Amino acid sequence: MAGTRKDIAKLNGPWSDEMLWYARAVRALQGRAPADRTSWWYLAAIHGIDIPGWVQQGIVPSAGSLPPQGEQDLIFNQCQHAGWFFLPWHRGYLAAFEAILDAWISAQPGGPQDWALPYWNYLSDSNSNGRALPQEFLDPTLPDGSANPLSQVRRNGMQVLGPQPWFPGDISLSAQTRSLPFTAAPGTEGYGGAISGFAQQGSLTGAVEGDPHNRVHVMVGGVQPVAGWMSDPDYAALDPIFWMHHCNIDRFWAAWMSDPANQQEASGAWSNGPFPRQFLMPNPAGGGDVFLPGQTLPGGPLAPVYDSLHDGTGIAQAVAGGPVTEGAMITSGGAGGSALLGSNTAPLRVAATPATTEIAIPASAATEFAAVPGLGPEPRLYLNLEGVRGAAAAGVLQVHLRLPGEGGGLRLADTVALFGLGKASSTEGVHAGNGLSLAIDITDLAREIQMAAPGALERLSVELSQPGAPETEITVERVSLYRQEMG
Repeated sequence: MAGTRKDIAKLNGPWSDEMLWYARAVRALQGRAPADRTSWWYLAAIHGIDIPGWVQQGIVPSAGSLPPQGEQDLIFNQCQHAGWFFLPWHRGYLAAFEAILDAWISAQPGGPQDWALPYWNYLSDSNSNGRALPQEFLDPTLPDGSANPLSQVRRNGMQVLGPQPWFPGDISLSAQTRSLPFTAAPGTEGYGGAISGFAQQGSLTGAVEGDPHNRVHVMVGGVQPVAGWMSDPDYAALDPIFWMHHCNIDRFWAAWMSDPANQQEASGAWSNGPFPRQFLMPNPAGGGDVFLPGQTLPGGPLAPVYDSLHDGTGIAQAVAGGPVTEGAMITSGGAGGSALLGSNTAPLRVAATPATTEIAIPASAATEFAAVPGLGPEPRLYLNLEGVRGAAAAGVLQVHLRLPGEGGGLRLADTVALFGLGKASSTEGVHAGNGLSLAIDITDLAREIQMAAPGALERLSVELSQPGAPETEITVERVSLYRQEMG
């Protein structure tokens, strides 16, 4: 059985025993046939697979080397994004992967009996070098001189996470430190995402998925002209750093659930979903197991143990000393409903030149955000980018609000990482084609703009741009504004 998941930086590395065993296990799984349910290739395809692309790049020898189509339909292309199953699905995926590696490691001479996935703590409070890719994922060889399977991948992004000309934003703990419900109302932001069914790309990206999850994926993989594997859901799980990244995202959720101020979704539709297609994972024996999101909650069979839930998570330590798991989930007041205030009238095309649009909203709604904050919960204002599509695997958009008048400047609302842009835009996938959609909380910025220039929000000017030197176009079907009442 897997043990406690630990910070890579605290394992006495580089090339601690835990990471050496990880590399050896990756190499062993890569030696298995693609149709083997415990092979590296099979496990990566569960997240997503582009069969023609995998064959063309020599990742698999042929389409015929994969399992039969009926099995593929049951277990491949399962990854859940932009919906409320994002966190529980990836937790179950990590558990299945960890169990398969642990089974191989524990069977080897000298192999530890309690091996667990380490995590990449890139926002660590105690490690100033935490944003750098761990050395184990960069060295061309293992300490014994053999080829390093952790570095033999395609990455065209950053080796140290942070702002770059092509990605002027940064990673943060914003999702961890704001008061957010787990489930988003339409057009708003929730910690875990909006209500969804089984969907590789749902209707609205959740807060922790947007930042830091999507940002790290795109920062490591890169964008144009050729994106690395981490930028595309159909290739991401082929990169061994994927698992360390998702282990940290899972730890964020564990930390978030340890805070009594947060409200975890536990409805029957979430806990027992989705239906009719359910989540299926291979086990170390080569069989398959269905799991439910409710089994990933604290006390459930898929709930992991971490060495720390406070270092680099933005959540204060809830349990003193030793390994900790999530604390009790205490329900607090949730967010209220939402309403569409207005939207633009035509799609936008964003290439080398920025695109600008306007959103008209009622004067009464604009005036409200200039009012002095009251004693009760204040409503929030969200700018939505809907139906974001593009041909590139991934992309980056900067979102600015423009102040009125000839001398009006631009105010940055957000920099968004479009992980899986091409996948979500392709009309060939069963659950794809609608593009990406996301909500940006502009409440404080909108209030500043309205107070500085009364009436500015009645015709809100929005500018979208691609930083760097984009080679492909990104389209945005609609830009809209939603108001959310807070409970």
